[in-house]
Amino acid sequence: MSALDRLKILLDRGSEKALAREWHADHSIDGHIQRLDGYQRQGMAIPERDVQEEAVRRFWTSHRINSLREARLVSYGVALPVGQKRLRIIEDKERFPALLEGVDRYLSRPRQYRRCYQGLLSGYFGYDPEAAETPSTGRENWKHLRSYLGSNSVGVREGTRNPQWTESLQRHPTLFGEEPCEPYGPALLAGDRTEVDELRDVLRISDSSWFMRKLFLAQIQAAITRPDGAFQGLLPSLLELLRGNQIIHDQGLALVLDRYAHIEPMALHTDLRNTAVNGWGNPWLDRNQPRWGRVGHRARTMVTEWLKLEFIEAFFTLLAEENAGDNRRLEFWKRYASVIDDIHFALGADARNNGTRDFVVLRKKMEGRLVELRGTVGANNAFIMKMGPVVVVEFSAHSNACYVYDMPLPFHLDQPVSMPVDAKNSLKNSRNISRFRHQDNVGGYDTWEDRLESILAGLDGIHSDGANAAARPVRLEANGLSTDWFAVGFSQKALDQFAATLSIEIKDMTSRNGNLWVLVDDSDLDINKTLLHWNFGYKPGKGWWWKGK
Repeated sequence: MSALDRLKILLDRGSEKALAREWHADHSIDGHIQRLDGYQRQGMAIPERDVQEEAVRRFWTSHRINSLREARLVSYGVALPVGQKRLRIIEDKERFPALLEGVDRYLSRPRQYRRCYQGLLSGYFGYDPEAAETPSTGRENWKHLRSYLGSNSVGVREGTRNPQWTESLQRHPTLFGEEPCEPYGPALLAGDRTEVDELRDVLRISDSSWFMRKLFLAQIQAAITRPDGAFQGLLPSLLELLRGNQIIHDQGLALVLDRYAHIEPMALHTDLRNTAVNGWGNPWLDRNQPRWGRVGHRARTMVTEWLKLEFIEAFFTLLAEENAGDNRRLEFWKRYASVIDDIHFALGADARNNGTRDFVVLRKKMEGRLVELRGTVGANNAFIMKMGPVVVVEFSAHSNACYVYDMPLPFHLDQPVSMPVDAKNSLKNSRNISRFRHQDNVGGYDTWEDRLESILAGLDGIHSDGANAAARPVRLEANGLSTDWFAVGFSQKALDQFAATLSIEIKDMTSRNGNLWVLVDDSDLDINKTLLHWNFGYKPGKGWWWKGK
């Protein structure tokens, strides 16, 4: 700010008569600024805190305003916490209206009234109605004060010569509205702070005022009204703004997420995802519900799928031992991100103890979904995905089979897990409904991806993104005849026909409190799909048993 600008502000704040007496003594700008600053300290500057506090104490007892000096001091102290109980006039149902009533006695004398008005204005900008500790009475009285200041802003002017701050109030009527900073958002977004800096200086709005929070949010509000392309171009600067201002982080982030969630196509924005997850945590964990409750379902789903994709990529690129150039498992499971309900990582000793940045960041993001993997080689890890009633376990070593389970699981994820088959709390359990190896040209399928997709489609209709929503029929041929067994509902007659057509043995042990068995292995994926659809479970080395309706 130039010396001339500073002089103008000080002239507006000072006394014209007193300045006139000084004018002929020194015509230099610096000399006048020095005297103006001194003059303000003597009379026109904000009263010292102890003087305000003394006046507030007297008013707290008397409920009365006895002089202009008292009115001015108590007006400045309207939000000042006094005494051991930190009492504030603005939070009191009786004293706050009594103060306004006392100040109103000077409405007919603008020069006197504006000295009180300045004090109330200071309290308006200094008291935060949205702070967590603000009582309801404080919020209501602050709103009343806002309305009072807006209604009486004209009353601080008299004639043609008025202090600059009174003129500023007339030019900025939204200061006392529901969105006091909305007009300044576009300019701030463009990097122009001229108007705001002048306003803050003239009205003495401090950095700690709620007004500053509203200014930051006004920039975000201005950004989210822009077209998709322009908004996306502003995202880097908006996220930088959020990271540097914790006081507006949550409210601003919610605005940005909800806006981005309505962009089509909804492309992954890595920085937005990281800002959201670092600030609010994993969106599908119950303990993070209060934070994620700030945004709509669409935005939350968007970040959830982004995070799942990140976890899938992290496992198969950071934790798994894929063959050189082989990203088939990664690409396959990325297609299922939208139907994965939950994810756990079972980490071996190497991944748990790795101190490099990638591992530290991943473990932090997976907090609450990490399980210790014991009793195995330190480099081993496992990736556990829940999709509806089905849980799939992939292991880091490509040579390991993929295990598929239904509920309830034969292992517990709230305690350390192991890998040896049927060991204590092992992820490899013979109670699986499918044990799948990533091998091509098996069971009539060209690729293992087609085969695994068929298995999942037969398990409660689990389909990848873009897959046919309808279950694919299973047509098993025998003696030149073809039957859509998947479409046939289960019955004893259907099972008998199914077994006879395919020359499969049935063993019914129900009369001896046993199970109904279909004695066939799990090498034929089409047979597996039909039996799974009919609610059969598989026991390796024995066959399929009916679990009942």
